[in-house]
Amino acid sequence: MARVLSIQSHVVSGYVGNRAAAFPLQLLGHQVDVINTVQFSNHTGYNTVHGERFASSHILDLFAGLQANGLDHGYTHLLTGYMGNSENVRAVESIARQLKQTNPELTFVVDPVLGDDGALYVPQELVALYRDVLCPMASLVTPNQFEAEMLTNTKIATLEDAKQACDQLHSLGVPNVVITSASLADRDSTKDDVLYLIGSEFCSRTNSKHQFVITFPRLSGYFTGSGDFFAALVLARHASLAPQFNELGALAKACELALATQAGVMAATKQYQESTGISALPNLPRGQRASEMVNGFELRIIPARHLITNPTDSFTAVSI
Repeated sequence: MARVLSIQSHVVSGYVGNRAAAFPLQLLGHQVDVINTVQFSNHTGYNTVHGERFASSHILDLFAGLQANGLDHGYTHLLTGYMGNSENVRAVESIARQLKQTNPELTFVVDPVLGDDGALYVPQELVALYRDVLCPMASLVTPNQFEAEMLTNTKIATLEDAKQACDQLHSLGVPNVVITSASLADRDSTKDDVLYLIGSEFCSRTNSKHQFVITFPRLSGYFTGSGDFFAALVLARHASLAPQFNELGALAKACELALATQAGVMAATKQYQESTGISALPNLPRGQRASEMVNGFELRIIPARHLITNPTDSFTAVSI
């Protein structure tokens, strides 16, 4: 069983950030403590959002309370998601360094929440902070295609581009890299209904590397929180599998299982949204998406919880 400290966003209603991460981790048998970087009424895809972003002092104060009671001992994993500003990134850096002093074997999973679809939704300065500060400390990073491009200053258009981006992230000191979703022009280029996960494991002790790709279906819709959900699933599966593997192989298997769960939950979500009868026209910009429609796309994590422990989909990691 892993003991996880998860530092990311929180919403009162819906499933993003810690709300998307904590339950699957717990259901898969891991203990989870959470520190929230924001508390919003709902995620920002809705027309109206109430709540506040917390200052870094709030995050550090909560961690200080854990320390004062000896509750910071025993963490095996640190998971981070949405930070929102540079001060919060620095707060996470401080917490990670302190946890590593307590447990040098700490697994630090960084979901570098920077943006998607070609646009940042955090300040530009966070790109360098993730690249130069958090990535060198990380055990595993889970960027999407755009985030991987920003972190490596590399345009990812082909599988070879993706492999090189993984290698650049390895050069920063990250042993495990997962580019969670990418469109690749050189693979099934006539299809627009598939996406690719590219993973790479590097063992510094043996100087060996294993890279792989997984093909999975692209679902149209306005899903939010899927990256937070996936990062938690990979952490949970990898924590359980790593002791069974000799150096390499655990990441690929963890991604197979995590992707099987995510695909199933997203399919269940899409089916539910369609059952509402509310139109979900494609390519609607934020501000033109009715809240009732957005609500239909909230991940069906609880109704589909059986897919977390026993996914019915199956995906295969192909070595590249």
